[in-house]
Amino acid sequence: MGAGAVNGSMIGRLPGKALALGPVAAVSFRVASRIVNALGAGIAARSPDELNGVRQILFHSPPQQFSALIETLSAAGIKWKGKSLVFCDCDCSAAIRGRFTDQGAYAAVLRRSALPGRLVMEGCGAALGFAHRLARDLGQKAIELSAEKARLFEMAITMGSGALSPLIDQSAMLLRQCGLRDTEAAKLAAAVFERTARDFSRTGRQSWVWYQRPPDDAELAAELNAVPDRVRRLVGELILLGLEETGRHSEAAAAIRDLLGATRSEEHPPDPAALL
Repeated sequence: MGAGAVNGSMIGRLPGKALALGPVAAVSFRVASRIVNALGAGIAARSPDELNGVRQILFHSPPQQFSALIETLSAAGIKWKGKSLVFCDCDCSAAIRGRFTDQGAYAAVLRRSALPGRLVMEGCGAALGFAHRLARDLGQKAIELSAEKARLFEMAITMGSGALSPLIDQSAMLLRQCGLRDTEAAKLAAAVFERTARDFSRTGRQSWVWYQRPPDDAELAAELNAVPDRVRRLVGELILLGLEETGRHSEAAAAIRDLLGATRSEEHPPDPAALL
């Protein structure tokens, strides 16, 4: 069941042997025929009802057509009991999947991730087995997530991508203030972060520069005091997080807490009335 550029999705990347499609349905026979021609596989179905004759159904749709295609599939004359429905490259909520699992189907989501060579899946029953097989056919490893863990996974990716980029940008900004050209500052800042990431991939927490020896309190305070308030708070909290999570260098952690506490006090002076 498809809409949009299905050939550009993971369905279109399946090797020929794995792409042994039966009926291909869409909102119309014309669209179904176009998908079949683009994939070079399958038989265009005149009605989504024809999907009743198969036990495993792949679904792909771009966001703007997703709701309409779901309604079309829901209205089809399909006996869902025992069928596997896999949403490929779609953000499909548990509530949407529930519309089909409530009728006896097994449903799963299989989508790409920011991790190289990894696909992410969540779902239930035979649909998960089907999704694992698709991942193998695509030459990818699958990370299976439960519904309650999916947000944790996404936050892990966000921390290493969207949340990290501004920190790299701030590092490059400080290098530019030291006189480096824009492009050189960006490359050097990126190189420092890349080296840190490589070291962490080899030895984990032990690669942390302060894992064995504590930071120099006076030097670190001077560095933090040399940067704008927002950067001071952010970097100070990150360093403090490392010290607290590893349970190391309690004196250094206390010094940073004092420094951050003083900064907060200056920004948010106590209400005199509250002290009375």
